[in-house]
Amino acid sequence: MNEKMIKRLNIILPVAGMGLMIYYEICDTSCAYIMGSFLDIDLKIIGILFMAVLLILTTPAVASHKAPVGHLRAMMLAGAMGGEVILFRFQVVHQTFCPFCLAFGLCLLILFAINFRVMNKYLAGTSFLAGICAFALFFQGSVLPLY
Repeated sequence: MNEKMIKRLNIILPVAGMGLMIYYEICDTSCAYIMGSFLDIDLKIIGILFMAVLLILTTPAVASHKAPVGHLRAMMLAGAMGGEVILFRFQVVHQTFCPFCLAFGLCLLILFAINFRVMNKYLAGTSFLAGICAFALFFQGSVLPLY
């Protein structure tokens, strides 16, 4: 994939992720039964803020600091992928799947994949494990029964 397409996807996918979480927040039908939080903060809010930071990291003023921004992007994406492992497991265990959550996870997976070749692999691996551990310890989820 060429650099121009990667730059476009690094803008489009965070916007799509924020849109998914905003729509999920106002939607009261298909996914109103599944809820989650991390350190008592709603995951929808965390998702919106996470994608907003990724979007800010693509702005020319910030992106000009390649090394620190690259490391921060690697830590964020790899840590989020670790968290997504726990979140996906939660849905599998409860046999309750949220299309918004899965689409958001797909946005993260694509962002991770297209940026992986420029990531510090040790930093990404450590951040992935840290994301798994953090979500295993601090994630709280519930599935409300539908009657």
